[in-house]
Amino acid sequence: MSHYTMEITGNIGLSDYSNIYDYIGVVDHNDKFTISLDQVNEENINMICSFLNDKNFKIINQGQDAAGKYYIHALKSK
Repeated sequence: MSHYTMEITGNIGLSDYSNIYDYIGVVDHNDKFTISLDQVNEENINMICSFLNDKNFKIINQGQDAAGKYYIHALKSK
């Protein structure tokens, strides 16, 4: 089981969404994926969660850490 991480700093633009979608596409089943963002809004979170659901991920947990970054932990299902 591998653990993939992606950290995004600054505002999320259209090319960032494309990069996120492409990156989660390489995660294999039973692998973990964590994305952290330092600037977020509800639209960003909804879009990323939608990508994860489309690619058969189960979101394990999400929220803000002690450093103020928003994170989403997910596991790729079959």
